[in-house]
Amino acid sequence: MGYAGLTSRHNGAMRPMLATPTTTPGVPPSGPGWVHEIKWDGVRSVAETSDGGLILYNRTDGEITVAYPEVVAGARGLPDGLVIDGELIALNDDGVPSFHAIAPRMHVRNPVRAARWSTERPVTFVVFDLLRADGRDLTRLPLTQRRARLEELDLDRPHWQLSDQHEDGEALARATREAGLEGVISKRADSVYLPGVRSTDWVKTPHRTELVGVIGGWIPETGNDARLGAVWIGHPADESTFEARPVLYSLGRVGSGLSHADKDTLLEVLRTTERDTPPFEPAPRDPAVRRTHWVDPLLCVQVRYLNVTPDGVLRQPVMLRLRPDVAPVDAAVAN
Repeated sequence: MGYAGLTSRHNGAMRPMLATPTTTPGVPPSGPGWVHEIKWDGVRSVAETSDGGLILYNRTDGEITVAYPEVVAGARGLPDGLVIDGELIALNDDGVPSFHAIAPRMHVRNPVRAARWSTERPVTFVVFDLLRADGRDLTRLPLTQRRARLEELDLDRPHWQLSDQHEDGEALARATREAGLEGVISKRADSVYLPGVRSTDWVKTPHRTELVGVIGGWIPETGNDARLGAVWIGHPADESTFEARPVLYSLGRVGSGLSHADKDTLLEVLRTTERDTPPFEPAPRDPAVRRTHWVDPLLCVQVRYLNVTPDGVLRQPVMLRLRPDVAPVDAAVAN
């Protein structure tokens, strides 16, 4: 997909720029041309100020404003016409940002429920880029200039936070690992902002070996066909191929990680998308295939694993959570 058509959506808000994995696992890039920030375990969001208010979008183009009233309230007084890139984060019981902590809020669309959640499990919008200001598109400016404009804004406000930048990526990697944080994002200081593009100018160094897979089938529990035992997961070859013909490369099957309640909920959805043929190419070869119910490749799941076998199967995979914020075409390279 080219650059055209990626620059705007919904009244001008932009799709977020995405990072590529580090070439050396666990080690961020180094040198004077890089700046480094904490990689947050939250929900990516692009915010737009308009008519004295704030609109929040997730990375799949959905408006999520109503779910986070405390962030909206904190934006009062900001000038209209801003487009800001950042991450919505919530703290778990240990005081560490966690996707699990913010997950219950992601799909709240009832204002009363959202208001209750805003006091029970408040979120913070961690801001790291400014894409538009004063009616001017800033994406073609280098990061250093965008950051300078961002720091001119009054962001010292409730439920808002400016992401710190660091010169020493390895030191930040050690500190975030010890603190139990997600990892490090490194950015070229002179990089322009490429909306919707996964660029090598931004590099992610996670502390855990994880990926986002697409569910392509499910297997019942042994002795109980009414319960979900495991799912087959895979990833698309590339965006253009998947859009023309949505097939997956198999990563194997995973059964552990989700609670019984989460599995039951997932199974209800999977039953509505069943099909006769596997969405994998080539189809998995395993005795479990005989018991598999194939499904359309629509749902994504975050998986942690030990390593990958020579034939591309994940070893010791564990399902961490569903990823409704990721489109199947972006699986395996998503944040």
